[in-house]
Amino acid sequence: MGTRIRFEFVDEGVSAVAELDEISAPRSCAAVLAALPQEGDAHHATYSGSEVAFVLDRDLHIGLENATSKVIPGDLAYTRFEGGVMFGVPESFSELAWFYDRDATPSMADGPVPMNIIGTFVEGFAEFAQVCRVMRRSGVKHVKITVEE
Repeated sequence: MGTRIRFEFVDEGVSAVAELDEISAPRSCAAVLAALPQEGDAHHATYSGSEVAFVLDRDLHIGLENATSKVIPGDLAYTRFEGGVMFGVPESFSELAWFYDRDATPSMADGPVPMNIIGTFVEGFAEFAQVCRVMRRSGVKHVKITVEE
């Protein structure tokens, strides 16, 4: 069993647990684990369909690893955008993203972008995904991300 991360929508009291795939994405998993815990606002992705994104409080430089834009519900991913390279991205940033339904394709204004698939949600995902669905209309939600002991 891989390392597990808990994602909690704080105000809703809803959480889910993802298990990291440290075999397929060892560099990504190690860097993300080193950046945890995190707490802040998650937002519904603008261009990607059923995706929620959480911008990390530091910019990680990992590179592509186990990357794809063909995601499935329950995938947990990491990506980084270099500032000034892509339309609408003036500053570099790194984010975690999770996909909660079948219509998700991680994208920016110019189209699909590859993301490092770092894990899969294995516990509590149905209720967690319901909160994600509401975010399309309700806006940002406060999230706490911690490593499970």
